[in-house]
Amino acid sequence: MSSETSSRNGISPQQQIALLVFENLAEGVIFTDAGGTILAVNSGFTRITGYAAEEVIGRNPRVLQSGVQERDFYEEMWRTLKAAGRWRGEIINRRKSGELYPELLSISAVRNAEGDITNYIGVFSDLSERLAQERAVREMRERLDLALDAGGVGTWRWEPGSGRLECDERACELIAGSQNNPPRTFEALLDRIPVYERPRVMDAFMRPTRRQLAFRAEFRVVLPDGVDRHLVARARPHCGETDGVCRVVGVIWDVTERYLREREIRDLNATLERRVEERTADLQAAVAELESFSYSVAHDLRAPLRGIDGFSRILIEDYGDRLDEDGRHHLQRIRAASQRLDRLIDNLLKLSRISQSPMERVPVNLGGMAREVALALQEEQPQRAAEFAIERQLRAVGDPLLLRALLENLLGNAWKYSSRKAQARIAFGATRIEEETVYFVRDNGDGFDMAHAARLFAPFQRLHGTDEFAGTGVGLASVARTVARHGGRVWAEAAKGEGATFFFTLPDRS
Repeated sequence: MSSETSSRNGISPQQQIALLVFENLAEGVIFTDAGGTILAVNSGFTRITGYAAEEVIGRNPRVLQSGVQERDFYEEMWRTLKAAGRWRGEIINRRKSGELYPELLSISAVRNAEGDITNYIGVFSDLSERLAQERAVREMRERLDLALDAGGVGTWRWEPGSGRLECDERACELIAGSQNNPPRTFEALLDRIPVYERPRVMDAFMRPTRRQLAFRAEFRVVLPDGVDRHLVARARPHCGETDGVCRVVGVIWDVTERYLREREIRDLNATLERRVEERTADLQAAVAELESFSYSVAHDLRAPLRGIDGFSRILIEDYGDRLDEDGRHHLQRIRAASQRLDRLIDNLLKLSRISQSPMERVPVNLGGMAREVALALQEEQPQRAAEFAIERQLRAVGDPLLLRALLENLLGNAWKYSSRKAQARIAFGATRIEEETVYFVRDNGDGFDMAHAARLFAPFQRLHGTDEFAGTGVGLASVARTVARHGGRVWAEAAKGEGATFFFTLPDRS
């Protein structure tokens, strides 16, 4: 508004500014005469109380009274106003809606040139939000105190610049054993920590503090009575924006019981590990001795067996015509038995070497090996009608000699137990089961009863008689031992008269 317009309306520029301030204050403003009759209110008054200006002008401010304050309260307010010309305090008033609300009220008396009170100006603000926030903070603090108390957690504050250390009752008791003589500085805290641990603890506190990072530190303190206590501290640095002082605020709790339990478990584990190592060493020595004995016995038995076989052959060749049919039959049975026993001893030696011989791990073409084994089987019995289905790109990591013997046993078994079929079908392949490569040898032979599957891989265990299928009962035991040395697994599935499938795994470890 221009000076000319203001003058024309009887309002000076200064008065115009005052009106603008009056109307736009966030606080509520009420203007009364000396008797307390309301002459004017601003928009802040309307927003806080809900009363429009026309609803209260000409009325007394008692329209806002809640009834919470007694008569004495208002009498004291007016005595103060008349004596000092000013009053300030908190009061509970009532909105137009009937809702009670707290407000901070400041009343000032306006005097004329003669010093007489002509008007009163009241300025007030709604404290509802602030009080709600304070109540929420109080409730949060109460919940925090309950949580800290339930968890046995104490709080502390440290100023790295001055070294000053403060702690609540719980933290002081944890650090010092009592509240009577708590450490007042970080150096005093360090004095309670064993000397050899102090550099580590200082680094755990100081390094993240300099970088203003949250940290966690576990340390041991020695209480005045000599008792050790293991504590954990968590903290976060805060640097003041105004004073620039860095403070570290954190919590601390006792983990002594946990530490003692962990130490007890560590000691127990160490004892168990030592016992396991001792028992393992004893077992390995016993196994090595037994295998060495078995090897020696098997090796020493071969010489007389070869003598029996050789002399039996000489008798048949040189003196067979002098013997009757029964005599020749007995000699042939003696020779066959010695040869079977020789094969058994040979298999035992091979089984022993699987465990004793050093093993290498190199890439192996299992598909190529399997085709070579299959070709050898067909060349031995070219008259048989047999079909081999061997995947070409089957590769693994393992010992070539051991893996070849494994395939010879599995494919040889499939070849043997499918001999009664007019058309034998034998397959070698691999599949993926739960992120693991599983190799298999499958045939359409006689199969076996799964009720006896647990006996398959034990030495000298056979599910078929020697009159049905020749064998020593060592082949599958050799397979199991070979797979175990490679860190894999072996199992079988079959049905009587419907064939069998043998599975094995070879972990890819170089």
